[in-house]
This record gives sequence, C-alpha cells and structure tokens, in this order.
Amino acid sequence: MRQFLSVLFPILAAVLYCGVPASADDAETADSILAANGLVSDPTFMVHEELIRQIDAASAAWRETYENVKSTADIENYQEAHKAYFLKNLGRLWEKTPLNPQVTGAISLPEYRVEKIVLETLPNFYATGTMFLPKVEKFAPPYPGLLIVCGHWQSGKAAYDHQTLAALGAMNGLAVFVFDPIEQGERFQNYDDEGKMTFWGTAAHNMLGTTSMLLGRNTATFEFWDNSRALDYLQSRDDVIADKLGVAGNSGGGTQTSYLMALDDRVACAAPCCFLTGFYGYLTHTLNPQDAEQNVFGQVAFGMDHQDYPIMRAPKPTLMCCKTNDFFCTDDTWTSFRFANRIYSRLNAPEKLSIVEIEGGHGYSPEVYNATIRWMVRWLTDRTELTYTIHPDAMVPIFPEEKLNSIDDPKGVMSLPNARTTYDLNRDLAEELTAERAEKLANLSADEFAALVRKTAVIAEPDAIAPAEEIADGTGSGDFIYKTAPGIFCPVRSAFADSQGETLRLIVTSRGRAGDEVKNLIDSLDAADGPACAIDLRGWGETQNISKEYFRYDHFGTDGIDFYCAYLLGKSYVGMRAEDLIAAAKSLKEKFGNKKIELVADTASAGIVALHAAAAAPGLFEKVTLSEPIPTWTERVNAAPQPIPMTDLIHGVLTEYDIDDLIRFTE
Repeated sequence: MRQFLSVLFPILAAVLYCGVPASADDAETADSILAANGLVSDPTFMVHEELIRQIDAASAAWRETYENVKSTADIENYQEAHKAYFLKNLGRLWEKTPLNPQVTGAISLPEYRVEKIVLETLPNFYATGTMFLPKVEKFAPPYPGLLIVCGHWQSGKAAYDHQTLAALGAMNGLAVFVFDPIEQGERFQNYDDEGKMTFWGTAAHNMLGTTSMLLGRNTATFEFWDNSRALDYLQSRDDVIADKLGVAGNSGGGTQTSYLMALDDRVACAAPCCFLTGFYGYLTHTLNPQDAEQNVFGQVAFGMDHQDYPIMRAPKPTLMCCKTNDFFCTDDTWTSFRFANRIYSRLNAPEKLSIVEIEGGHGYSPEVYNATIRWMVRWLTDRTELTYTIHPDAMVPIFPEEKLNSIDDPKGVMSLPNARTTYDLNRDLAEELTAERAEKLANLSADEFAALVRKTAVIAEPDAIAPAEEIADGTGSGDFIYKTAPGIFCPVRSAFADSQGETLRLIVTSRGRAGDEVKNLIDSLDAADGPACAIDLRGWGETQNISKEYFRYDHFGTDGIDFYCAYLLGKSYVGMRAEDLIAAAKSLKEKFGNKKIELVADTASAGIVALHAAAAAPGLFEKVTLSEPIPTWTERVNAAPQPIPMTDLIHGVLTEYDIDDLIRFTE
C-alpha cells in the first residue's frame, strides 16, 4: 500500500496544483466596493498581483547584477556572497557530533550487495539509509561515493526510483548511499495515540517550516544538515574514496541536491533532476511557490535564483536533468542552464555543465537513470562508459520496501531509545533564544525596540509611510476605500461617524469588515465613546485570497501562495499589514478631527498586526485592546506540530523579540 501511495503521490500533487477557485461567497462580492469602483478586476488577487510586480522588478535587478559578473574575481565574489546569504537564511546549525553508525543488516545479490544503516546526525536524532555496493569481484574497493537524496516518496529510500538509480550506480562501480529524508521512509515523526502516522512528506515539511521560520530556520535547514552528515558518513568508510563524492536526486531530492551541491565543497559531481527551473518566470507567475524547503527567505529580492545553485559551485561538474512534460517549466530550466553555462564558459569549463531533457512527466525514467550514472562515472572514475545500462524491458533487480528497512519496527526511528524529532531540536533553539532575548532587550528603550521591530518585520519608518489616500466612497453602507500603497486598496467600514467622543476605535479584523462578527462587535460598542471603523487590511476580508489548496487551508490559511511570494521577497505579511494600518490611521486621525486612536483586534492574527503597528509607530495609537489572548511564538514552537496561519509568521522573529515583548513595550 505504501508503495502504491508513493506512485500516486506525484499525480495527486499535480492535481492539487490546479487549485480550488474562490466562490462568490468567499470573496464577499455582495460587499465588494473595490470591484464596484473598478479599482481591481478581482479583489482576491490584489495582493498577488502586486507581489508579482515586485518579483518582476527583482528579476530585472538580478539580470543587471548577473551581466556585470565578468572576471574570475567577479565570479568568486558572486559565489561567496550567495553562499553566505544562503547559509545565513538557513539559520543556526549545530556542532557536529559522532555519527555512531550501525549496520543492522546486509543482503547480497549477484549484481550488487546492500547494507542497512542507522546514523545519528545529532545525538538521538536518528537517520536511516541503505548502502548499495559493487560486488568486489567486479570492482575492487575503494569506490567513488554517490549520495542519493530522496524526492517526496512515502517509502523514501525504498521507492522504486531510488533503488533503481542506486542499484545501477553500484553495478557501475560506485558506492551509493540512499538516505531517508525527514518524514519519509523510516523517519516519520507524527503519530496519533494509536500509533497511526498522521501526516508525512510535503504536508509535514510545511508544518515543520512554519515554526522553523520563527527561529530563522527552514525545513531545508534540517535536510541540508542531514545530507551534509551523510557525506561525513561516506567519507568515514574505508571502501569510499573521500574526495570523489557525488550527489543526485529527483523532485524534492532535486531540491536537496541543488542546495547541497551549492553549499558543500565536498560535492565533486552533481545531478539534480526535475527541480531546477527559475523563480522569476512560470514558477511564481503560474505554478506558484512550492514546499517550505523550496523557498529561502528573501532569495528573490537578494537575487538568488535557481541558476545560481550551479553557478555557486562552478566549475565543478553539474548535470541538469529535466522532463519535457514536467510541471516545473522546462523552458525556464533551459534558460537557467544558459545563464549558468555562460559562467562556466567564463571559467573555461563549459563541458562541466550539461543538460539532458527526456520526454515524459515529472520523475525519473530509464534515460535519466543512465544519464545520471554516466555523468558520475565520467567525472568520478577513469572510465568513460557504463558497464551496465538499463531500459524499460531490462531493469535492475530491486527489493520490497520492508526488505530494506534498517529498523525492525513499524515506527522506524521513533522506536529507538530517546529518539528526538525536528520539533525537539527547534524547542532547544527556542529555549536558547529566550535567554538571549532577555539579555538583549533588558535595557532597550522604546525607540530602540521600535527600530528593532521595524527591521525584523520589514516595516518602513513611520515618517516614510504616507497617509492613506481616500479614493472612493461606499454604497451607503458607511464604507470607503483607502489606497495605502501602490496597487493596494483597503476598504473601511465606519460607524458613529458623528460621535463627539474622544476616541476613534479602529477595529483590526482578520474576518472581514463585512462579516457578522465585526457587525456584532461594532453593535456592542458605545457610540458615545467615539466613532468606530473596521478595516480590511491587505489579504483580509474582501481581498482574502482563496487560492490553491496545496498548503492546506486548515493548517496554514488560504493564502499560502501569496505568503511564499512575500517570503521570497524578504517581506512579512505582518509587516505589510502593519504599514497599511499605520497609513490608514494617519488618514483617519485627520478625517475624524485628530482623535485618539484605540486599536481593537478581534482575533489573535489581527492582534499580532495591531501590536506591530503600535510598536513600530510609537505615539500614533493610544492603546491596543486584544479581544482574545495571543499565544507567544515560543509557545507555538513548544506546542508544535500544530497548525499556524502562515501570515502570522515573521522569519527569524524569535532571535529578536516575542509577542509578550510587544505587549510590554506597547502598554
């Protein structure tokens, strides 16, 4: 059954990419004054369209920078800057500790032999893999090593594609280590009370990604660490040539291959498949950003596109494998190849970068198996041709999944003594950061804290945020529209406009100004205290994006695609919404006679934005009233895994402050 799901998953994933369109009710078209005034064609795509405009501007900036990388010194500086940026945004790594490798079983076939391996990439953080080794009578040790990192197959290292590529490598004289990623194979972490696995693969990677972001990490942080330790293991073996190491992988394995080959100088030869394409084209404009690990914070704005992964390792041998009918745009893969190849050519090594395109859909195929192993043999051995090749009618022998298990327990690594999870590792860092923040914030002034919040959440200086422009009246409902930034329009609903009270109650709501919850909240207010307004900040209410369901509405909210576009641009939704709120407040203050402004947040998500606006613009708001308690981000990390709306997240915020700090500084 698990093998069947492994085959089915890529098909289901492709279907999910098609998404679920928003209904009329979802978009609240009955209350849409944006569409009625002709400001945007579809309010639910307002934020997305503005983010795409910014991505296009970043594309032009990347091209300008690239065209000025001419000399060898230019290339080296470019490589070092990109590697430093990449590593910085993977976040805090760990000290290397003993791997404590165990060989838990072995099998021999006429064509090759295997060893079942368990490692500790950190103390009590276990990983599983399988060594596929040549027969000594056919190839004498030591051998060049090849690490295969797995795509999103539930069975991990035992998936048909991974076994086939590994077996072909062993039959051609390579020592091949196939390594289970977290949440696949024998490394599932999430079980219910009855011992049943609750989620895995991309869903689990995205779940891990949310709390990791708060710590300045990424799901890719854990994958990169594990894969780097897998290279350590290969180098530790007497039957492996330590300075002749390759890495290959398809799909999610192509992602991991691209990262490892760019960042780890030990990778002498690489062959990523069905991943390298390009952020500035089809991926962001049509397909939309993918899993947590495929998006490094701010990389689009910084100028780190897919072609930069091979560029970062130039002129080391790299084979880019792609499929004609892949959902990753093959035309953009060729564009990335052309950009990277110009750098290889400037280093007088164009032959060390190559590309192979095979007909078919996403995934490995016999032609790609052969091309990948041929590339490894060419650059890691003194041979130029394969001893064995495969084709659809003559595949290599492989094993049933259970035969390759390194651990004799259905719960895999979690059955081992004192086994730890990625969530445990994040909790460790959260504890460290709590102590570090206490020391950092102890003597900080309010103005210094405001500057810290603005820098972390990416909020402009208050003086640089212009008052919102009122550009349209409503339709008799008390609504009007503010333009808070280019392409961004925020509908506002007002009540008690003629009240002589001293305070303007500005309701920040993630549920939409036109909803019953906000209507009931307004009705509960005393008109004598002053006017009240409820605002739809970007991406809420009328402009809430009900987009593709890939990121699971119940886990992460309906706007995961736009969140990742902003994340790639180095922005936070919290920061963008806080700027909207500050701009609107400046105009409302003038509109209602310079009254004091009280922010009233009706949900936890709205409270996070309100607190940031108040902290970032000291003196603008009289106070912040929270209608419900907001868990601290540290509490979120400690309670993980649990759903978190992506738009509540700020990358690396726990290295600087937490929710309770915001409350303390805004009281």
